Amino acid sequence: MNSVILLGSGGHCKSCIDVIEKSNSFKIKGIIDKPNQVNKEFMGYKILGNDNELQDLFLENDHGLICVGQIKNPTVRIRLFNLLQEKGISMATIKSIYSVISDHTKINMGTIVMNNSVINAGSIIGANCIINTNSTIEHDVIIKDHCHISTGVILNGGVEVGRGSFIGSGAIIKQGIKIGDEVVVSAGEVVSKNIPSNTTYKTIKN
Repeated sequence: MNSVILLGSGGHCKSCIDVIEKSNSFKIKGIIDKPNQVNKEFMGYKILGNDNELQDLFLENDHGLICVGQIKNPTVRIRLFNLLQEKGISMATIKSIYSVISDHTKINMGTIVMNNSVINAGSIIGANCIINTNSTIEHDVIIKDHCHISTGVILNGGVEVGRGSFIGSGAIIKQGIKIGDEVVVSAGEVVSKNIPSNTTYKTIKN
């Protein structure tokens, strides 16, 4: 079994660990975090080192997985993704055993699909994405790199989500809608029109 080293500890990392432990696809070797955390433990796994020691910590069969959460801004996850690529380190793709994923989908490197998510036929999920708990990705959806599709989101058929976007918990995106790059859709929104890049979508409610 290949091993995986997790980058970043915190709430999202806890959820990632739970999914990985049950999947039996990778064995968790340890965690990379800030220098002041080295040699401590997180959920029973040792903090092996920090970002500056990547080349020494990863062996030939080790994979990396970015476990820093993404609340609106993808900057940290993109920086770590680029760092892994620069060092030539393979990235794990993780799929919860409790998710339902069509064989007719494509999920790119570094993405994690969390518990109870559904991804239907014809969908393409980019690299370094979070498809979070209870999210529904309908047929022919395209999600570009570095996106976080948060808990309970529904992306209906043919939706496109641009690079680095964040779709908040419980949002519903109508079929065929196109969402630009680095868009933030607030939790609970119902989106029925296209959203341009670099926009925060939040309706004013009385």
